[in-house]
Amino acid sequence: MEKQKLRAGVSRAMFLYILPILLSGVVRALGIYIFVSPNNFAPGGINGIAVMLDYGTGLNSGWFLLMINVPLFFLAFFMLGKREAILSTCSMLLTSGLLIVFDYIEGFPVYGTGEDGPATVTGLLAAVASGILLGAALAIMLRSCGTAGGTGILASVVKKKWKYLSVSWMTSAFDAVVVIASFFVYNRGASFMVKLDPILLALVSLFVTSKTCDVIMHGFQTAYKFEIITTHPEEVAREIMARTHHGVTLVHATGMYSHTDRSMLVCLIRKRQIAELQRIIKQYPDTFAYFSPASEVYGRFAK
Repeated sequence: MEKQKLRAGVSRAMFLYILPILLSGVVRALGIYIFVSPNNFAPGGINGIAVMLDYGTGLNSGWFLLMINVPLFFLAFFMLGKREAILSTCSMLLTSGLLIVFDYIEGFPVYGTGEDGPATVTGLLAAVASGILLGAALAIMLRSCGTAGGTGILASVVKKKWKYLSVSWMTSAFDAVVVIASFFVYNRGASFMVKLDPILLALVSLFVTSKTCDVIMHGFQTAYKFEIITTHPEEVAREIMARTHHGVTLVHATGMYSHTDRSMLVCLIRKRQIAELQRIIKQYPDTFAYFSPASEVYGRFAK
């Protein structure tokens, strides 16, 4: 009985561990097949390369994703780490398989303007929708195994040799190369009118992908941290707590120019309360303050 419970617990833990990886693959496949491919733009990265090859050859992008990710798997396996390589590749393999299977499902929904369609509202909405789905898939991957796969693997491998380079910067550079290449792919054979639609839609998709990933990774509980230097700590703190309903922390400080004792108040407030706090500070002319965004907040503030 105990062994059965143990096996059941292990199976459940493995399922919950693998589920996000599978979900990431499904969401990515839906974004590419329904919104990206029908609207002829390449949203950067390995997905963008596969979509362009699909457009140029007529062969399903799933096959190209498969062919590109197999060598990337071995590269990541031997140079980055077994766990990350296996998990990210499993997600990509599922995406590849689903893209191929979708072609055999009659009447599978797609949302696009057609091969020669102009960049209408439909194309713009498709870019936004694809950005949301691809951003969600990216966030799930990053939360689950710490890597996004694809060009992220290439960037990590390059960083191993050149430590001073940033992985995020190199990933963005790879995405930019793909987007620029899409201009020539989708304008192939154009004699009179050059279309900027592929680049514009790709940029919209990349922007929405980034924002969606940030929201999922960091949550909606964003706040702003105010640090206020004042000689009226009691009065300022009392007003802040009364008007914003957030706590204030007092830190004793010394001005190094004048060598006078001051008080520094530290508080976290929501974005909509910034104007209210600024009004409070303006009542005290000798008060100095600055604020910065705090992307993640835990504890009672988040509630």
